[in-house]
Amino acid sequence: MKSEILQITSIAYGGDGIARGSDGKICFVPGALPGEEIKAATQVEKKRFNRAKLVKVIRSSAHRTAPECPEYAADRCPGCAYLHCSYEFELSCKHEQLHSFLVRKSLLEADALLPPFASPARFGCRNKLVMHRSGGTSGYVSKDNITVFPVKKCLLARPELNELLAANQVEYERETFRFTAKDGALKVNGCQIRYLTENIPGAGEFKVAPDGFFQTNIPVAAEIVRRVTEEIANSGSSNLVELYCGTGVFSIAAAEKISDLRCTGVEFSAAAVAAAKINAADHNVSGQCCFIAGDAGKILRKLQPEYPHIMVVDPPRAGLDETALKAIIDAAPVKLIYISCAPDTLSRDLTVLCRNGYTVKNAGVLDMFPGTAHFETIAVLNKI
Repeated sequence: MKSEILQITSIAYGGDGIARGSDGKICFVPGALPGEEIKAATQVEKKRFNRAKLVKVIRSSAHRTAPECPEYAADRCPGCAYLHCSYEFELSCKHEQLHSFLVRKSLLEADALLPPFASPARFGCRNKLVMHRSGGTSGYVSKDNITVFPVKKCLLARPELNELLAANQVEYERETFRFTAKDGALKVNGCQIRYLTENIPGAGEFKVAPDGFFQTNIPVAAEIVRRVTEEIANSGSSNLVELYCGTGVFSIAAAEKISDLRCTGVEFSAAAVAAAKINAADHNVSGQCCFIAGDAGKILRKLQPEYPHIMVVDPPRAGLDETALKAIIDAAPVKLIYISCAPDTLSRDLTVLCRNGYTVKNAGVLDMFPGTAHFETIAVLNKI
């Protein structure tokens, strides 16, 4: 492996430090921070860039901190990306990354990029762990996406989950551990409970299937619900369409606050739709909310929502597929609220939407996943 001295200039999306190597190519170095001088050993050479391993920090950044997780410090665990720096600096990096995806690509004015919303806690906030078992080892899938790295405790997780993990073996190839304030900590595999009960401050309780999707950081989820509900209320529209609605949180929270609002939620998972209907009944808004199981784009084509209407979309990391994106453009909501967990696919989709009659009013980071490379974004679009 070739070793050389590098000057780190910035941080890439994902958390790697960026430098220019002696061969002129960009070099990505995990664990390195802007302003640092380091010694690095090249591990992967590509046509346009290299990847290198941090060997030694020669001149350290003022933002560098000692990682609280021993596995991260030993460069073994694949989960986190920022534990070698302060949380304040991590948050500023994520804010700058969203700036790069939206402002630098002329999708958003600089003054419309909102200040980042921090997680109230960096550690002990995650309410879900997915563990894997292979060859007698249980833990997280390693950086090679093949082997399993042993994990007995994760600092990101709720203390109750770590206690459960310590007391239970991972028995299956893939096993999920969850925590809710009402149900406590439990293993999902083989769970006989039909629904767990999550509680979002300001929005109330929601049923979710044990293996169903729900946000992993409840305080940050509460802020997302608050912002989305506020945008819906300020739109002046009495018709809401929610795609990828999960258990119906946004529609139900908005319907509770806006008595004349009519909501239609679409979700691929039939189990999630069943839970959404129960949640609507529990919140006394069944008369305002209708939930449909099916493909978002195909169902939206059939809906022909009453105009004017507002739309909320919360797609998976892959973003909107071509069918859904075209259906949204044709449906022409007067306001579109896009919740994203992947700024790269968000940027891709906003580029298409802005070419088809939309402008981005504002957007901002909400740090659902402190310590890791990931974060949530809310982008609000208006029809021109």
